[in-house]
Amino acid sequence: MSDNETIVKTTQTSLEIVSTIRDRGGARTNEIVEAHDIAKSTAHKHLTTLERAGYLRKVGERYYIGYRFLNLGEYAREQWSWFSAVKSAVEELSERTEEECDFVVDDHGRVITIVESYHKWAKYGSDDGTKRYRANIGTYYPMHATGSGLAILSSYPRERVDSIIDEHRLPALTDHTITSREELFDELDRISERGYAIGDRYYTEGLRSVGMVVTGVDGSALGALSVSGPTYRIDGSVLDTEIPRSLSAVVDSLESELESILPPV
Repeated sequence: MSDNETIVKTTQTSLEIVSTIRDRGGARTNEIVEAHDIAKSTAHKHLTTLERAGYLRKVGERYYIGYRFLNLGEYAREQWSWFSAVKSAVEELSERTEEECDFVVDDHGRVITIVESYHKWAKYGSDDGTKRYRANIGTYYPMHATGSGLAILSSYPRERVDSIIDEHRLPALTDHTITSREELFDELDRISERGYAIGDRYYTEGLRSVGMVVTGVDGSALGALSVSGPTYRIDGSVLDTEIPRSLSAVVDSLESELESILPPV
């Protein structure tokens, strides 16, 4: 049986409508009709069903993402037995480095932030209108453009990386972003040898992120911890020695703790 044969089309349409509303920051019924090429009555049924279940909110004539997703999102984060340990590890890493830190996992070929911690002294941004980076919970990032994503990719077999590239491509976010398979695989080889990844202005200008994979008891990547900050602070010995040393210490401690938390393989 193919994947297409297992998909419930009405459910797929509802999910696509939710994504459209999210991407547009709200939408009217006629916008949904046009975006999905469906009858107005069909759009109305989907929207009404989602709104009554709490997945959408209706304000005037526009629909917005509902609070039910917030409830489910918190559950999705905290359902894992390892969540508390990971949260503590992110906080410890932030205190050690005095930078913004986060923990991400792979979700269908993109990384999503599960835990973040902003150190009280950490500031990143600019007054010239360039994009600001914050590791917000629930935000997706392309794996090839972040230190944590690259760290996870370096732990995967080449076939799996190829599959992710086929689905998501390698879009250029800055002039420094890796955009070719050959370049990406060369970088993944360097990460494997070095033990950590560096996202050097790949996601946004002026930002570096250093990531290290966190391995579960089964030997596979559970996720990755990363430290992010402006290039003028994450440079020299801070980039080459201090942050990798802090990452290694926190990852080792976390992986040891996970051995007593996660079920045996």
